[in-house]
Amino acid sequence: MLQQKLRNRQPTALQGVGLILLIALAVFAGSAFFTLLQRRVGPLASALFIAYGCAIAWFLLNWYALSFVYTATDDVLRICRAYGKRERFAADIWLNRVEAWGPPEEMKRRYPRARVLQATRAQCEYEPLALVYRDSDSLAMAVIQPDEAMRAHLMQAIRKAGK
Repeated sequence: MLQQKLRNRQPTALQGVGLILLIALAVFAGSAFFTLLQRRVGPLASALFIAYGCAIAWFLLNWYALSFVYTATDDVLRICRAYGKRERFAADIWLNRVEAWGPPEEMKRRYPRARVLQATRAQCEYEPLALVYRDSDSLAMAVIQPDEAMRAHLMQAIRKAGK
């Protein structure tokens, strides 16, 4: 069994302080803006301010807290979303059901109707890999960023399962 955790680079201490100050500035600016907007739209401004705060929180969670955990055996690749230490199941890809693999752009062009699971991070240096597999009665595609050891293990297991 092989496991890889994929995450964006974490900010340094100085970047973290700057990020906190930027968040505080965004919240205060949003509060002032929505207070002024309240004169025109009334109570809707409060709902818009809550949506604004949720958008900031979603961005921070997605950019800094979300990571992916790939766990591979000879038979299956399991993809989980992780927020800190808490992992949430995303998909199991049975390697004997993999139809094709390659660069994501090429696979999206070859299989335009495949449902796509994006399990990549923007700041990660690993090259993306798309796995197209048969999921029940339709095609699905998982876009992952395996390191060299995980990529070699997956390619060997897919070739072995395809025999």
